[in-house]
Amino acid sequence: MESGNSAYRLESFCTVFLADMFALHRAIKRVKKGGDRLVNIFSDSKLSQQMLTGPKTYNPLAHAARQDIMDIVAKGREVRLLWVRAHADTAGNERADELARNAALKRKTAVDYDRFLLSYAKKAIRAASLDEWQQRYTERSTGEITKCFFPQVEEAYRILSQFMMTPLLAQTLTGHGGFAQYLNRFKLKDSPYSACTSDKVQDVLHVL
Repeated sequence: MESGNSAYRLESFCTVFLADMFALHRAIKRVKKGGDRLVNIFSDSKLSQQMLTGPKTYNPLAHAARQDIMDIVAKGREVRLLWVRAHADTAGNERADELARNAALKRKTAVDYDRFLLSYAKKAIRAASLDEWQQRYTERSTGEITKCFFPQVEEAYRILSQFMMTPLLAQTLTGHGGFAQYLNRFKLKDSPYSACTSDKVQDVLHVL
């Protein structure tokens, strides 16, 4: 029988793992404030429980929860972490999911937790860097041939990282090579036009 519940709201960038860890931390804090000798805490998050029982953790929520568990044990009490299968019609777990959905959809209060993982910070920084890089790449007048092959810088990085860059490949992707148009710019060829079609400029696209 349910005797009470608590619902909290996390910032939108928080992951499911952080939500699970936050819930475990709050449950353990509640146990710490109570007086029961033995308390069982059920969770459907194996990862969160492994984080708490593993040899090391650098997650601040997990670190705080482990410290609270040690404080509980030091007083001769016990808290047990038990795993339940998700979406298996377990009444308590289904109720917890319902409360989580309601909190996410209906609560308009200030967030109760807004910290983020280092991995999120790296991802956000990379996305911002790519956006700035793309803007510069698109706006500048240089690299027109390269843009024909790779209009998106992220796509260029993903594809080119799989190849070893050779002189021939570099010349093809940049247009800076033995093409009449390029050589004519530096007075190394009398005409920028193709030998096979006199009215067509011989650049890399024409050759291809």
